[in-house]
Amino acid sequence: MRTRLIAGSAVLIVAVIFIIQNAHSANISFLGVHLVLPLAAALLLAAIAGALLMAAAGPARVTQLRQIIRRALRRPVPAKQSATNPPAGAPGPGR
Repeated sequence: MRTRLIAGSAVLIVAVIFIIQNAHSANISFLGVHLVLPLAAALLLAAIAGALLMAAAGPARVTQLRQIIRRALRRPVPAKQSATNPPAGAPGPGR
């Protein structure tokens, strides 16, 4: 519990320093939308958007893998030939 509190405080301090050092404005144009935001806010929004995209990609891949596994489990598995029962017409051991 205490470790998480210390780690969270450290992240908060680093974020505050980042925001203070990057307080000047930046012009942002994207798909016809023009904004003037503090540079720190623009970078943090970009990081959050990237994290959300990655958070969406993870479950999508898991779903895709589950579908592949389901399809593979539905297929009948051919019986394996054993050494004691060779297929008809095949030479057996010692023949």
